Amino acid sequence: YVDYIITPESPPFDPFVVGENNCQLVQAYFPKDALEELLPDQLLIPDDATMAKHYPNTLLKPEAHPFMISFCHGSKIHDVDTNIDVPEQEEIMFMFPVVTGNDNLDYRLCSYVPVLYLDSFIGVLGGLVFGLRKEYHPGMKHSQSKAARFWRLEGTFDASFEIHHENSALEKLPHFMEQTYLNPFVTVSYPMPFAKMAFYRARVYPRTIISSTETFRWNYKGTVVSQGDDTQSVYTDYGFTMSKLMNPIEFWKLPIDNNEEL
Repeated sequence: YVDYIITPESPPFDPFVVGENNCQLVQAYFPKDALEELLPDQLLIPDDATMAKHYPNTLLKPEAHPFMISFCHGSKIHDVDTNIDVPEQEEIMFMFPVVTGNDNLDYRLCSYVPVLYLDSFIGVLGGLVFGLRKEYHPGMKHSQSKAARFWRLEGTFDASFEIHHENSALEKLPHFMEQTYLNPFVTVSYPMPFAKMAFYRARVYPRTIISSTETFRWNYKGTVVSQGDDTQSVYTDYGFTMSKLMNPIEFWKLPIDNNEEL
């Protein structure tokens, strides 16, 4: 990616934060009944027709909804105003394809981020300023080598990956992962004093993509998901950009992208 200059006239989705990540990305499945209990009222699980349109290569299950987890080591992360890097950090992020609508009965496909786990206190503070639901977990454990990576947070998640040989490199991200990054992101801030919905855009620019084998277990509010025959993962390192957050009024004023149209 390239450096950006932000001006008062910059479009709302222009990059505001930039950085580098090397990550394990996982596509897995979350029970629909549990997800429906967890989703905010303004968000819905897309129907099969919407999923088939935007995720044509993804297996659809009547009882479970596909989602993505990113296990990332972040570096050189800064906003474009100060250009000051935050400390390197481990960040675990969860992304669910959802549909959101407005009072005019317009609907868009988005990627919902219910929570992010970080081992960096400064990274969490920065996220809270922007309204992101980041949690500080100094007990997060992580190790890596050229061929393997590992993350653990006692009682919450345990994940390990075997990175395949470099001749297993891919030209692009698997479509589910690519589309999930293309969607506008939506999150709900912590209730201080009232929770607020916010939208932003993220873009990733992969340099390396290599297939991998995953073993993981995530316990989220009593629902446990893990690897299976229908999960997949890749290793990737990429540059990324993230826009400023927008409130729903700002978001719905923007023209709709083709990939968001239902």
